[in-house]
Amino acid sequence: MGSVERARGMFHKGSETRLFSGKNVNEWRGYQTWLHVIFNNDLIFMGLELNTTEVFLRWLLIERAKYFRKFPERSKSAFFVYSGDDVSKGQRLFLDSVGFKLVKEPTYDDIYQTPWV
Repeated sequence: MGSVERARGMFHKGSETRLFSGKNVNEWRGYQTWLHVIFNNDLIFMGLELNTTEVFLRWLLIERAKYFRKFPERSKSAFFVYSGDDVSKGQRLFLDSVGFKLVKEPTYDDIYQTPWV
């Protein structure tokens, strides 16, 4: 939760130096951190469960979805690639709500090996 509090300050506290101010997007306080990547690029998640123990990452994805609702012209794509068992209804609901498209591959080889062969 300490990471959430620190990032929350970069997103919501301050004037024009916060991400959600909408101004100086390339000069917000988190510009030189990996947080900038989360909010300004397409994302592909592979090999992550994104379960309830990954609090900080899930919180970031919720904040990302809020940001894109506020600034739809800045919206980026996101994909959750998996194989094996289907994702649970709860996880599917979460991923849908934060704007992820689910991509199911037949086998793990199709995810990790086949694209590089």
